[in-house]
Amino acid sequence: MSLNIKKVLYTTLLPFAILSTNALANEEIPITPVEIPQTQEERADAGMGMFPSMEEVAGSKLEAQRDEYLKNRKKRLGFTRKGAYIGWATSSISGGPNSLDFGQKRILAFEKAFADAKAEFVQAKKIQGGAKIQRRIFNDDTEPEVNKEKDGFLVSVGKKLAALTGAALDKALIELGVDPKEVEGSTIEQKRQKAVDSFNKEVTIEAIANISGVRILATFEDLDGVGVLIVQSPEYTELARAIASKKLVPISSDEDPIDAIANKIDESFVDKNALIPQYGVRIMNDDAGNRVLVSFGQWSPKITKGDSKMKMNMAIKAARQVAYDQAFSYMTQFVNTTMAVSNKSKIEGSDSIADLTHSDGTVEKDQETSTVGAKLDRFIKETSSVSIEGVTPIKSWQTNHPETGHPIVGSVLIWSPATQEYARQKPKPKPKATTTKTKQQDREIKNKVYKSVDLGNDDF
Repeated sequence: MSLNIKKVLYTTLLPFAILSTNALANEEIPITPVEIPQTQEERADAGMGMFPSMEEVAGSKLEAQRDEYLKNRKKRLGFTRKGAYIGWATSSISGGPNSLDFGQKRILAFEKAFADAKAEFVQAKKIQGGAKIQRRIFNDDTEPEVNKEKDGFLVSVGKKLAALTGAALDKALIELGVDPKEVEGSTIEQKRQKAVDSFNKEVTIEAIANISGVRILATFEDLDGVGVLIVQSPEYTELARAIASKKLVPISSDEDPIDAIANKIDESFVDKNALIPQYGVRIMNDDAGNRVLVSFGQWSPKITKGDSKMKMNMAIKAARQVAYDQAFSYMTQFVNTTMAVSNKSKIEGSDSIADLTHSDGTVEKDQETSTVGAKLDRFIKETSSVSIEGVTPIKSWQTNHPETGHPIVGSVLIWSPATQEYARQKPKPKPKATTTKTKQQDREIKNKVYKSVDLGNDDF
C-alpha cells in the first residue's frame, strides 16, 4: 500500500475510530462541521485573517506621513539635483506605552533611527566615491545601481583591484595614494591586498567626511516607533566648517539675535506638545541674515504620582540636565566631524574606521545598518575635539505626553556668530528654570502620529 493511500485512510478513518471509542465510553462528542474554502476568492478571504494588515505594521503610518511630507515639498529620498542628500530611517519603541520608561524608550528610538539614517548616508556616499575611483582606474562608467555583481558594488570593485597585475596594479596603487616606496619589494598578492585596503579606506574616509553638516529635516513618531528624515548638502558642510574655524563674523543688527530667535521659537511652538517630536539641529536665519543653529533636546524622568515630591524634583532636575546635554551633543555632532576628518593619520589609525572599511572582503549589504550607525557615532566621539563657543539656552519646557501621560522635559539651544562674540566678551547666560505644572489625566490611547515643526525655508 502506498504512503499516500495510508495517509488518506489514516486521516479518513481516525475520526471514526475516536468517535467509536468515545461512544463505547458513553460520551457525547459535539461535531462541528468545518467548511473548506473551495474557490480562489474564498481561499483569499480565509487567508486575510492569518496575516497582519500592512497598514497596522509598525512604521507604516510613519512612512505614509513621510511620503506626504516629501510630496508636498516636491522632494524625494536620495540625492537631489543640487547635490544634497535626503535620508530616512525608523526605529521601533520597545516596551509599549504603558511601561514606566516609555518616555525614555521613545527618545532612545530617535537616537537609533538618527544613527541608522547617517549610516545609510555614509553607505550611499561610499558607493558614490567607489564609482569615481572605478572610473579613474578602470575607465569604467558602469553605474552602481545597475551593477550585475552579486557581492555588492564596493566588493566588486575590490575584486577588480585584486585581479590587477604588473604596471596596471602599480598605477592603481599610485591612484589610491600609495607611495611606491611603501610597497617596494612586496609580492603581487601583498600589493593587491594593499590596493583593496587603500580603496576601502579611501571611500570610507571620504564618505564620513560628508556627514559633517547632516541635520534633521523632519521627525515623525507614534506609540510604536520613530521615523527620522535627515538632509545633508554642500552648503551645510561649509557652514559646519566655518563654525569649526571660529572665524565667522556676525552681521550687525539692532535687535539682539537671541531675542529674535527666541520669539520665533515661541511663535512656532505655542502648543508645548508640538515640541515633543522635535529633536536635533535646525538651521534658521536671524533678522540680520546670520545663520543660526537651533538644537532641541529632551528627556523623560521615570516618576509617577506615587513618588515623593523630593524624588520628583530630583528626577526632573536631572532630566533637565540630560535634555540640555542632548541638545548640545546634536549641535557638536553637526560640526565635529569636520575636524575629525582633517587629521588623516588619526583617522587611518582608528579602530572604528577599520571596522567600517570591509577590508576583509565581506559583502557590505550583510553589515547591519544599526551596527554601522553605532560604529559611526563611536568614531565621531573618538576623533572629535571641536569646542563650540557661544552655545546659549533660549528655552526650557516641560509637559506630559498627550496620549500616555509620561512627563517630558526639554531644552532648546542656539548658536550664532553673534552669540560666539558674546561668549568671548562675557560669561554664558544660565538657562532659565521653568516652574510650569501639568496635570496628568486618564485618556484613551489612540496612537496618533506626531510630526516635528518645519523651521527655516532653505532649499537643497
